[in-house]
Amino acid sequence: MMEIQQLIHGGDSFAAIEQIQRNGSPLEIAARYKSVVLDLYWKAHDLPAVVVVGRAGILYCLGQSLYSGIPPETTQNLRSFAKELAYNVGSFTWPGWDEAGIKPTSEDLAVGRECARLNLRLAIELGKPPSRVSMAHWLVGAHALAANDPDEAEKAFQLAQDVLPATDAASKSLERFNMGYLALARLCRNPSDAGLRANFEEIMTHLRARPDEDTEDYLTQLLTAHRVFTLCR
Repeated sequence: MMEIQQLIHGGDSFAAIEQIQRNGSPLEIAARYKSVVLDLYWKAHDLPAVVVVGRAGILYCLGQSLYSGIPPETTQNLRSFAKELAYNVGSFTWPGWDEAGIKPTSEDLAVGRECARLNLRLAIELGKPPSRVSMAHWLVGAHALAANDPDEAEKAFQLAQDVLPATDAASKSLERFNMGYLALARLCRNPSDAGLRANFEEIMTHLRARPDEDTEDYLTQLLTAHRVFTLCR
């Protein structure tokens, strides 16, 4: 990973990409791209390198998937890798996490938003489970929120809930999370609106009343995003 970073920051990102693609089958190389992106973010906290490698990996996987003569299963797997990379790049470039040492530039945000849309397109194309499609809609909404586009954010957060089966227990657990982001998007239109603030706080109260680990994570995410997009603007 260090060699990859040195090549990118030394001004030869093409050599870094060659290094990743040098040996292995297309699926092995796709898996290598995924691993390198995760390490660059979680271990090195190097967002510029994440964007370079992630975007190259997506293009590699999509391009390889279009070659004639490869088995349909391989095509499916390559496009699934492209989806995973798109989700990771989209997520890692979102400023709403307020991750220490990670400061997305406007260029990073543009790439991330495009990756979020690709992730959604591939989730639908590949017939991913409703929970994955829901996450894809959420990521589109998250980037719309960062771009100060409340119309798209509201639409995406509503769809994130609508695509989940109404009778499914997991859907019910995600409902407050999705509705929390929908309330946040509306609050971003007018942070001083007392009614919108009360709606957001009511959802936070419901989340605080549920003592499971997932709900605590959702609550932390929402409160951080609230601070980033309403209090820090």
